[in-house]
Parts: sequence; structure tokens; C-alpha cells
Amino acid sequence: MNQIYFTADLHFGHANILKHSPKRPYSDTVDIAAHDEWLLDLWKSTVDRRDMIYILGDLTFLKSEDARHLLEKLPGQKFLIEGNHDGSIRAYKTYFKEVYQIKEMRFKPTVAPFIKEDFRVVMCHYPMVTWNNKPRGSVMLHGHCHGKLDEYNAQSTDLRFDVGLDGSLANLHFLTLEDIYNAATEKVTMSNCNTFEEYAQNNYKVEVR
Repeated sequence: MNQIYFTADLHFGHANILKHSPKRPYSDTVDIAAHDEWLLDLWKSTVDRRDMIYILGDLTFLKSEDARHLLEKLPGQKFLIEGNHDGSIRAYKTYFKEVYQIKEMRFKPTVAPFIKEDFRVVMCHYPMVTWNNKPRGSVMLHGHCHGKLDEYNAQSTDLRFDVGLDGSLANLHFLTLEDIYNAATEKVTMSNCNTFEEYAQNNYKVEVR
């Protein structure tokens, strides 16, 4: 089965990211060229050309032609959910299967054996407090926060997860659909619920559906 990946906040070509992300390789020397090479190797060793990868914003700070050359090197069927630092790649939308501001998906049990019920996902670069089908148990995936919202997400009853590279869930790797599903399922199970919708009904106040 081809994989489905999720990531965010890679920040190719952005030296300042190394000052704010001490877990990343070469953050101590602020060597952005070596960092970008590590990041490119990570992508190529993880994502096959037939895999799907959802990028929840802030892919690169590289300018124009350099950004295009980068996109040519990245394997996989790429779907971009635009972030606040994606201006340089807006001219190269043909390198992506689709480009969105917000993307909603429903993964059915027929997609993978680990999915036991329809798994609804809402993706946006920015974290949201409420989102479509939240009262029915949909999961909110975001980037932008570089792991700084992890504790808040963990303590909140919301099924919301930071998929960014610097977050604790990704921990400098790309997340698979199974990773996301397992994280959401663990939160549901810890609340003694059997389904995502049951969890939502038990833990959320009444919201507009």
C-alpha cells in the first residue's frame, strides 16, 4: 500500500528556523545548507514517488528559481495547504496535485486495515478552536506552532494535533496516516470512548454542526 504522509513547517532555506528549533541538526552551527541537505535526504528516504504527502504550510523560504529547483527534487504526490511563508512557491502550483487554504478529508476503512471507522480530518496551517464536523469526531491537523502548542493540545479535550516537523508527535520525522489515527485513537480510548463521535459527544459542548 502506498503511504499517506503529513508534515508542516519544514522551512527549507530559512536560517532563522535553526535559532528557534534547537532539536534540528546543525542548529548549533546555524548551517542552513547542511540543514537543507539533511531535510532533503529525510524526504527522499521517506517518501516514494507514488506516496501522497500533505504539506500543511511553510515549506520553503527559498526564492523563485531556487524554490522551483527544490520542488523538482521532492518525490511524491504533493498536496499543499498554504502557510504564511509560502509566497515563493505560489508561482509553481503545477508542482502540486492540489493547493488549498483548508482541506477536509474522510478516510474510510477500505483505505487501510488499521482504520476501524470513518476517519475525518480537517487540515489547516493554523490551529483552529472549532472546525467542520468537530461535533462528529473529526480531527484537526495544523502546523505553524513548531511544537509550542503541544502541551495545550494534550491537555485540551480537542482532537487537535500539530503535525509540524518540530512537534513532539512528528519529532523530526514525517507522520503517516496511521500515526495520526493512532494518536487520535489513544486520546479517545483514554476517555473510555469507543468511537470518535462518541468522544466528541461526551467531551465537547454543543456546537453548530
